[in-house]
Amino acid sequence: MLRTSLLALTLAALASCGGDSAVSDDYQATVQQASDKQAEAIALAPASPCNAVAQCANLSFVIPNGHCSTQAFHPYSLASPTAAAASAAAAEEQTLALHAVDIAPPPPQACAASIQLPPRLACVANTCQVALPGS
Repeated sequence: MLRTSLLALTLAALASCGGDSAVSDDYQATVQQASDKQAEAIALAPASPCNAVAQCANLSFVIPNGHCSTQAFHPYSLASPTAAAASAAAAEEQTLALHAVDIAPPPPQACAASIQLPPRLACVANTCQVALPGS
């Protein structure tokens, strides 16, 4: 009887601590897939060429952190032959990262509410880059 009670207490403790390793493993795998897609998108997104700022854009990424996330941006050239592939990879990264946030292991914590706007861009020396403040 004591053994059964101890086993029940152990299982209850594991459940309350988010002891479901399958969820945690799925979360970690999804975070890794999102990270791999982000690396792919950045590799496909050169900052040049550009002749005007209209040829520049930001790739937007979701960075999962448990049930919360932040955004990251990467400037790239829309005139690059791999721009469409970079944009598609970034979209896949966002989907994977948002899924990771959804399946993050408990306990969910309150996330800080914030809106991060993409940085303003400039085309300098045929390269898309974040515009300097005041420029």
